[in-house]
Amino acid sequence: MYKRHQRAIARWAKKSPNNSIWVSAMVLLSIQQQWDQIGKQLLDLKQNGLDCKYFFGAKRKGWEYILANKKELHQAIYSKTMGTPEKLMVLASIPNIGLIKAGFILQLCIGKVGCLDVHNLRRFGLKPQAFKTYGLKYDTALGKARLYEKVCKDLGGSEYLWDSWCDLLAEKYPTKYRNGNHVSRLHLDYLMIDK
Repeated sequence: MYKRHQRAIARWAKKSPNNSIWVSAMVLLSIQQQWDQIGKQLLDLKQNGLDCKYFFGAKRKGWEYILANKKELHQAIYSKTMGTPEKLMVLASIPNIGLIKAGFILQLCIGKVGCLDVHNLRRFGLKPQAFKTYGLKYDTALGKARLYEKVCKDLGGSEYLWDSWCDLLAEKYPTKYRNGNHVSRLHLDYLMIDK
């Protein structure tokens, strides 16, 4: 699962900012949504741009920010001089993207950290407040980013978090997914949806 799908996504995303923005778009659209719905939402975004019917909350602002800063975001993701916590902070500055979804972007693009979404928070007994950075001073927020990196590592790392989440979703929704590999494959399939 991870070894095949994440690595294919990472290779594709690294090629250009125009590729990596679609990873960020997929993550943005996934906020408070069922995973099986993200493909059609991403296709709508590709077809309709800022008029995407799935923009609610700050998702439109997030997409505008991603478009306006795509080169800088791409450079931060693939920076050789920035640590993972600093990369998390850059991505968490995207409207509507906090540390958790920033972690998802890094998991997809470079195989670091992971996405401690609602499913993972529940199964590992974690409180979402531990990773909230909105309104905090930079140093305090960076401390939370360091904690996020440590927690992801302590839970088994990016590969374990990916594979176990995919298996969990397949078990929880057997009418939607054939198995964990199917859930994993959708990450790649969604990104490859044509306009």
